[in-house]
Amino acid sequence: MKNSEIQSAELPLESNALLPEKNSDLAWLQLHQHHTRSMHKIDLCFEDVAYPFWVGSHCTEEIVEHLTKMSASSLHIITDNTVNKLHVEPFVRQLKVSSRVWVWPIPDGEANKSLKTLDYLANQLLNVGVDRKSVVIAIGGGVVGNIAGLLAALLFRGIRLVHIPTTLLAMSDSVISLKQAVNMPQGKNLIGCFHTPEAVFADTAFLLTLPTQHLRSGLCEIIKNVLTLEAENLSLLTNTLNAESRYDELTLTRIVQAGVLTKQRVMINDKRERHHALVFEYGHTVGHAIELICNGKLTHGEAVGLGMIVAAEVSHSLGLLTAEERDMHYHLLQLNGVEIKAPIGTTLEAVMKVLQSDNKRGYLHTTPNEIPMILLRGLGMPLWSHEGHPLTPVHADLLESMLRRHIFHSV
Repeated sequence: MKNSEIQSAELPLESNALLPEKNSDLAWLQLHQHHTRSMHKIDLCFEDVAYPFWVGSHCTEEIVEHLTKMSASSLHIITDNTVNKLHVEPFVRQLKVSSRVWVWPIPDGEANKSLKTLDYLANQLLNVGVDRKSVVIAIGGGVVGNIAGLLAALLFRGIRLVHIPTTLLAMSDSVISLKQAVNMPQGKNLIGCFHTPEAVFADTAFLLTLPTQHLRSGLCEIIKNVLTLEAENLSLLTNTLNAESRYDELTLTRIVQAGVLTKQRVMINDKRERHHALVFEYGHTVGHAIELICNGKLTHGEAVGLGMIVAAEVSHSLGLLTAEERDMHYHLLQLNGVEIKAPIGTTLEAVMKVLQSDNKRGYLHTTPNEIPMILLRGLGMPLWSHEGHPLTPVHADLLESMLRRHIFHSV
């Protein structure tokens, strides 16, 4: 990687029993019918931690005002090469008037969510004098957010972090989590910790430049939320999705806020996502394995979509889901334009090997031939173990059979 410095001088079994009540009266869900440049503040609170989530459209100047008020000794923008070209310059131009600013682009893609990238960034920031009053700013999608989050958590045992997500998935899902992690060859998100951001600024104008595949990726996570927790919204989601990913900004803003609402409701008493918030891992067991080995051919959300199909087929084979409930998984993903098959070059053997290192191992007792998965006993109803987790041991032979029949059938 090249040093890309820009200095300021230059530039139970009952699922609902463990979840908080849904709150349909949250005022911030009531969107205006036209856009405003003023950002709206959502106060997120997870157990004993809280931070503001700001959402608006075309709000660069307002975001800069908030960042300037942080009185940082230096600002370190972590981004990727694509986002750097599209979105970063207006922030740098305005921030450098009153702050010392550095920009550190990294190559795009999941392959760069690694200890190597983390080591590179830590060395660069230390070389230019990062200190305890510095702020790390993540401008990008989920990969950038995770790397920047872990970087901020480790420097001086924790410095301030701000997220400016630029993808639908990051805005509605990943940056809301306190989890920060990088991948290892053995599996995804195996090295990490928890770190609370100072703030998140979601400018939905960024979504207007987002490629179709990345819109689909974010919507796969929304599909997951509806299938696991909000079956009452199936009709609304069905009427919203389209395979061409053509959405106006108001619809995208509603989707972002829906994702935030779901995270807030489930994580309010589970900030580390180790108990009832594990339901957000539906589809991620197989999805993470496929994503890790497909060399960027699928986005995170698309891989999770395939994982949800496998989880639904396993649930159906065990008599937990009806055929109609299983088929709803296919229907929603097809409406979202997701192709239900493994990408060329991805092998079943490689997926099964990665599954042995899934990061949900250890939550409940499993044999070496069992893999813990989130399963459904109905739409909107995760299956809970007697140990208080929404996890079920699935025999590797059954999982391999479902993968072969439904995901690797044409590879």
